[in-house]
Amino acid sequence: MSDQDTTGDKVEYRGYVILAKPVQGHDDLWHDGYQILKAGASVSSRTNTESAHASRSSAYDSSIEFAKIEVDNLVALTG
Repeated sequence: MSDQDTTGDKVEYRGYVILAKPVQGHDDLWHDGYQILKAGASVSSRTNTESAHASRSSAYDSSIEFAKIEVDNLVALTG
């Protein structure tokens, strides 16, 4: 995956689909971003978080991990 690629692969996790969408800030660092889908509908989206990374690939991995935590919380709340 190149640092110029702005679309990530879909990651399926616990019945949800995670789309990592890291964004490059004005500080030349990459910030986490993601969208979580359930049955094709968006249930959560985060962009330009406080987490900052030197490369897009690091931000991509971090975005997926943060999204998985959010999915875990959604699953716990909805039983």
